[in-house]
Amino acid sequence: MAPTKPVVFVLGASGAIGSATVKSLSEKYAGKVEIRAGARNPEKADKLKGLEGVTLVQASMSDKDNLTTVLAGVSTLYIVVPGAENRVELTALSADAAKKAGVKHIAIVSLPMAEVKNTILGKQFSEIEENIKGLGVAYTILRLPYFMDNYLGFAATIKSDGQFYLPFSGDKSYVVVDTIDAAKAAAAILVDPSRHAGKTYNIASARLTNAEIASVFSSVLGKKVSFVQSDPKGTKEVMLGFGMPEWQVDAILELFDLLEQSGKGSSSLNPRDLGDFRKITGASPRSLKEYITAFAGVFQ
Repeated sequence: MAPTKPVVFVLGASGAIGSATVKSLSEKYAGKVEIRAGARNPEKADKLKGLEGVTLVQASMSDKDNLTTVLAGVSTLYIVVPGAENRVELTALSADAAKKAGVKHIAIVSLPMAEVKNTILGKQFSEIEENIKGLGVAYTILRLPYFMDNYLGFAATIKSDGQFYLPFSGDKSYVVVDTIDAAKAAAAILVDPSRHAGKTYNIASARLTNAEIASVFSSVLGKKVSFVQSDPKGTKEVMLGFGMPEWQVDAILELFDLLEQSGKGSSSLNPRDLGDFRKITGASPRSLKEYITAFAGVFQ
């Protein structure tokens, strides 16, 4: 039996962005759309189990036949681009499967770095955006900047010595987004896709400097927290020590280098207008103070 409501499908639903988007859809739009959450291993997607209006579906970006089958009857697809090095190929395969299945609208995650094509991330995401634009299916691109969730990685050193480290200056401003804000914007687009067809959005929560971030940490935690500029080589060693692949570490260091240059080469890294979130949702984004307050226990 055909669904009585439009079907929204989140592909890559088990990760941070995907699961937050599914949750946002469930909380606000379960009565308006049918929500399907596609994950490679649905049995491991504990955060999605029991959400109102959500059906978990086995879906792999590397299996075009599988995707063509599970995307049949879907109105709008959200492709949460994976962290894999072959993300260009995986998203192209997913988009082709969606077109073959008759999906009417595709929304996709991208990065502001898409405009800096001579970088690792820029090359990947500019190709992803170009593929989507040339597919012949209505689309919306959601560019997501540096995530506030990355600050959770500061917990150990903030606890031990009241400091956090990044390899660019404390006075360089950059744009960040809260995962919840990214999810709310995506959900609003997915339930009303025609309004957003052909648009590229910069979804942002705030513009901050590392010095300002340290001040907010100090205020919320009730102790002095300082920012220390680290050496890029030392930062690379630390990230490699966490088990991150070298290509990904080099890509992140390229981003930090551009931020040190105040976004030289692309204003997209620090756009003047941060109003897209409010335009899409009609709400104000979550502040860094609200974010740190919510996770204060992690840093204490």
